[in-house]
Amino acid sequence: MRLIPLVLILALAAGCKRSGGEAELPPATGPEAVPLPKLPEVEPAKATGGEGVQASEGRATGELVAHERADVGPSVSGVISAMQVKEGDRVKKGDVLFRTDARDAMLRRDQARAALDAALVNEAAVKVEYERVKFLLEQNAANRAQFEQLQARYDGAKVAVRQARVAVSMAGKGLGDATVRSPIDGVVTRKYKNLGEMVTTMPPAVVYVVEDLDPIDLRVRLPERELPRVKPGARLIATFEAIGVTQEATVTRILPTIDPRTRTFEVIAEIPNPADPDHALTSGLLATVKLP
Repeated sequence: MRLIPLVLILALAAGCKRSGGEAELPPATGPEAVPLPKLPEVEPAKATGGEGVQASEGRATGELVAHERADVGPSVSGVISAMQVKEGDRVKKGDVLFRTDARDAMLRRDQARAALDAALVNEAAVKVEYERVKFLLEQNAANRAQFEQLQARYDGAKVAVRQARVAVSMAGKGLGDATVRSPIDGVVTRKYKNLGEMVTTMPPAVVYVVEDLDPIDLRVRLPERELPRVKPGARLIATFEAIGVTQEATVTRILPTIDPRTRTFEVIAEIPNPADPDHALTSGLLATVKLP
């Protein structure tokens, strides 16, 4: 009995659906089709040629680096006993930067000198005996075998003198290595060690950094399509906004490699940076560079 009302309800629902008819969708094409929505127009992006380079404006971003740089450390391991310069000082090639404790080197030099004196005394004594036996041999008053043995001793004494002289030179070099000098003209830009600290040659310890800032190098990356335009000797205009300075740079080198990620190449240009009255440009400054 419960199934009869359920069947009647389903039959009535189906009849109503047939009487109402199925909903019709609009055609996909033709005059009665619904128009497609319009997408917003996107302004095309400016072409860029890599890191910080806007090729459309002919500008790029560069950085100043020292023309030459020397990381100066000790030639022999030891304790720093004297420091002659500080950060910001200008130095010439050959100027003393620092010294390490040279007492051990002085003792080794004195020991080598004493060994040389002993070798010279021995050589002189053997020489006297050699000359005497040689004279007797010429007079047929000496044994030739004895003379040959003495000659070998004399040659050995002369070799010992040469070895002692080399030892003195090596000890002198070790004493000289305790004094460290600047390998280039430049400015002391970093100091990593202090008086009384131990410095070693292995691993190498850096005590001072000396940079040659006149001229100073400008490194800039340009998109590869600018390669035909940029040649050695070309002029670039570099503006350093941090210090309000605009300088002309001359291209000196073009590195023959293209970065596969950014499709850029590196250009190195030189900028005059006289020390008198003072270096206006320092390494690390960023510049906006106008292409030729």
